[in-house]
Amino acid sequence: MDTRLQDGAEALLEGCPTAEVSRPVGQWTVAEVGAWLTARSGAGELAELVREHAVSGRALLRLTEGTLRRMGVAPRSRRRELLRELLRLRLQQELEELLSIVGGEHPPRWGHGLMAGTGCDD
Repeated sequence: MDTRLQDGAEALLEGCPTAEVSRPVGQWTVAEVGAWLTARSGAGELAELVREHAVSGRALLRLTEGTLRRMGVAPRSRRRELLRELLRLRLQQELEELLSIVGGEHPPRWGHGLMAGTGCDD
C-alpha cells in the first residue's frame, strides 16, 4: 500500500474517541451491541430492541432499513440515523482491517465519533 494512502487512513482515525470494546464488531455479543447503542444519546430504546431480537455484532453489521422497520424502530429518521452510525462502524472496521493487512499499527477504535470526509466530528 502506498505510504501516503496509509498515512491518510491513519489520519482519519486520529482524535476519534475509543470504543467501549476492543474486539472486532463482528465478534460483539448482544450485550456489547446494547452497550454500543446505549452509549449514543437517546438510543436506550434501541438497545432494548437489540436485546429483544438478540442482535449480535455480526447481525448488527447486516441490519438494513427494512430490518429496522420490522424490528419496530420508528420514525424513519431514527432508522436513517442508526444506519449512518452503522456505516461509520463498518468503515472503521474496514480501515482497521486494511491497515493491519499492510502491517500498520492497529488504529484506535471509536464509539461515539462521527466520521466525515476528512476526520471525526463529535
